[in-house]
This record gives sequence, C-alpha cells and structure tokens, in this order.
Amino acid sequence: MQDEKKYTRIDEIPVDYFANKKISGNYLLINEIGRGTFGLVYKAKDLSNQNYSSESFLAIKLMFVPNIKNENDRLREQEIRDEIKKYSTQIFNPRVVKIQDYLQWENFLLIVMEYVDGQSLQDMLKEKDGTLTFEEIIYYFSEIALGLQGVHDMNMIHRDIKPGNILLSKDKKIKITDFGISHVKGFVYEGGNAKKTLKPSSPGTPRFASPEQYIETDSSSEDKVSFQSDIYSLGVMMYEATTGVELIKINDPRLFKPQDDKARKDRNSYLLDQTLVAEIVSPSVINPSIDKSLEYIIMKCLEKNVAERYKTANEVARDLKAIGRGEKIIIKKSKNEPYRTDSIKKLENENKKFNTFISTFINAKVVPIVACIFIIFVLLIFVLIW
Repeated sequence: MQDEKKYTRIDEIPVDYFANKKISGNYLLINEIGRGTFGLVYKAKDLSNQNYSSESFLAIKLMFVPNIKNENDRLREQEIRDEIKKYSTQIFNPRVVKIQDYLQWENFLLIVMEYVDGQSLQDMLKEKDGTLTFEEIIYYFSEIALGLQGVHDMNMIHRDIKPGNILLSKDKKIKITDFGISHVKGFVYEGGNAKKTLKPSSPGTPRFASPEQYIETDSSSEDKVSFQSDIYSLGVMMYEATTGVELIKINDPRLFKPQDDKARKDRNSYLLDQTLVAEIVSPSVINPSIDKSLEYIIMKCLEKNVAERYKTANEVARDLKAIGRGEKIIIKKSKNEPYRTDSIKKLENENKKFNTFISTFINAKVVPIVACIFIIFVLLIFVLIW
C-alpha cells in the first residue's frame, strides 16, 4: 500500500484498512476489532508459530510513531517504547492482558497482545441499559480491583481505567487492557538510565480521570498521579454501573451540585470545574435501591482528596467481596465527604421532629384553648338571649 503514510490521524483510516495485511512476515492482520483516539486494534495470527491452532489468535494495536519535531517529542517516543518494554517483560496478574511483542512497522508502533474472545465491559453495559445487578457489581469490580492491584504491584499506573478498557472473556473472566498512556511511577528508562518522571501529558479519558490528573504542575515538579488515581476511575465506573448515568454530564443537576450559577460554555472548563470542585451526589439520590455499603465504597473511591481514598485496590476488592457475602463493613467518612443522602435524612428527621412537636402542641394546648373559647362564646350568646 503506497498511500499508508498519508494518514496522520487514527480517525482518518478506513475500517479494516489493514485487513489481510502481513506484518514483517510474522503476523497476519485479520480484521479490525476496536479503535480509539490513539490506535487501532486488529485480530491477528502469529505466522511464525507452528504450534498455534486454527482457533488461536492475537490482538495487535497499531499506533502512529510520534512525529519527532524536537527533543521533547523524542523523549516522549522513548518513554512509550520503554514503558512497553517494561510492561512486556514482566509476569503479570492473570486479570491483565499479556503483551507478547512490540515492534515498529512503517510509521506505526505495534503492540502484540493476548487476544480475549468476548466483549468489553462497555459493550455489556450497553446491552444492560447501563446498569448491573448488585451481584454483577460485586463480581466484576472486585475482579477489576484485583487486576488493578497486579498493575500497581508492577509500580505502574494505568491512567485510563474505563469500561472500554475492561475486556470480558466468554467464561466471564476480566482482562484489563490498553496501556497506551500508562505511566511507570517514579521513573522511565532512557538509554538504559533511570530518569525521574514528570507529570504525563494526557489525563486519560476526562470523564474517568481523577482530580489530580487535571492539576497543572511545574515542569520541575514531581508527578502527582498515584495508584489512587486508578482507584478514582474504578469508583467512576461503579457509580455509573449502579445509576445508569454518567458521573459528569453537562447541565444535569442530579449529578453535580454546582458551586455557583455562572454559565459554563466551554466543555473542558466545565469538566475541570466539576472534577476538581463540585460536590458529587450520592448514587442513592439517583438509585434509591442501592445497597448502602456499596454506596459507601463507591464514595470512598471518589474522594477528591487522595488521602481520603482507599490506599490500595486490594482494599476495594476486600470490601466488595465482604458485602457480597453479607458482611458489614466500617468505612470512616471524612468531614468533607459529600453524602447528600445523609443531609436529606437529617432534614427529614428534623421535619419529623418538628411535625411531632406541632402535633403534640396542637393536641395539648391549642385544642383545649379553642374548646374553652367556643364554650365561653356559646355561654355569652345564651346570656344575651335571656
């Protein structure tokens, strides 16, 4: 194909454009099975492996090699390559898609991965009108949390946890995928030398990104993104799977309580404001039937203050499994944790107390007084008539 290099954006490439294309004599691209902002994913075969059965496949992600214009571009390309190398050479949690190879082909960087025959969590949510049952929430999200722990144990932060990056096999096993913007916490390799990392350039998918991923840092500042950034994203997914609505949605007062009524014309500014500042409405405001312990878990994942969130993904899995067994869990709520349902209940209780007081006062005071006045009035009329 002589015109392949003419494409400079993923969304310009036609669907199945590379179908039946051989790559470096080793891989055969079969058909396109997914695409995102930064890459295409193809179902593929390993032509060099004679032991592969006719049903054995791989998944290959194609990303454009960065257009190197300056030193920063070169460093970013090297960071991508080094992170892929580090990822692919490690023994991973079985809940994480395994990378088997990486290479450059023409103007594309290819990541060769384990193929998962099934669907994404995003596809499943669409089939179920956006919500999962309590049992499904417990199973899938405890498994996702355990998979995340495997990523974090590698000293890596995924940074783009969302339903589209969670694959579900036909036997209901979960696999976390798409480490295109993952970040090795604390360092990257450059020419074999460890180099301290700065804040990554992209905050991931805005709707699922944690507040700290939006905060601008000085070029000399240390990266503020932590493992708990992924835990926040996990909380967003659970919130949406229990309510059926997006956590951040323009002009939807049910989801966020704005700090003021100023007009927000710019969508990015709105998302930034909501993520960093606005109060999150508890899931039970939208779905009153939600299990209260599950709601506490979700809201603890969604704490804006990193220190108030779960410390590890294992802790999230532990609590989810516990409430799935019907056990009680204790989650200490922070002073600034915005559970609006608590405020509503407090108001309801105050109203009940007030109504009880009014009822008692009327029965004990007002009724006798009115009765006395009525009797006096009748007596006066009787006296006047006589």
